[in-house]
Amino acid sequence: MILIKQLKDKNPGVRCYAAEELGHVGDVSVVPYLIKLLEDDHQEVRSSVARALGEINHQSALTALIKALSDPVGSVRVWVAYAIEQIGISDEDVIWGLIAALQDSEWFVRSRVATGLGKVGARSKEAQLALKNALEDSNQAVRKNAEMALQKINYDSKTE
Repeated sequence: MILIKQLKDKNPGVRCYAAEELGHVGDVSVVPYLIKLLEDDHQEVRSSVARALGEINHQSALTALIKALSDPVGSVRVWVAYAIEQIGISDEDVIWGLIAALQDSEWFVRSRVATGLGKVGARSKEAQLALKNALEDSNQAVRKNAEMALQKINYDSKTE
């Protein structure tokens, strides 16, 4: 497949394009190729790969995505948190990875993580406690997303 070959192109723009297109295709067999690029030298490529993995929405990417929550670039971490949320598996490692990411130095990462925890951490008392603590965050967007996540958790638990 030509897109898989383009993932190795020396031009980061080509790698971004290939990753995004593979995400749109949604073929689970490309997940291992994309995971390798979560360590690419270019942050744009890592962001594109995270978005693609979220679109493909397969749990085989979760371990690599949890590791990528510690990427040095905040915009990459946001897309990683989004991808984890899209996959939506309430796995203990996922929940603990997101709880740890609620302490991120960037408010926009904490905000995205709060939303993700509302989806994947619904049954986790630890996630609920972390979200309650996030209600005291210094950033208004983080507080608001934590509040909405807790409301979603409470609503979902009442409808079961």
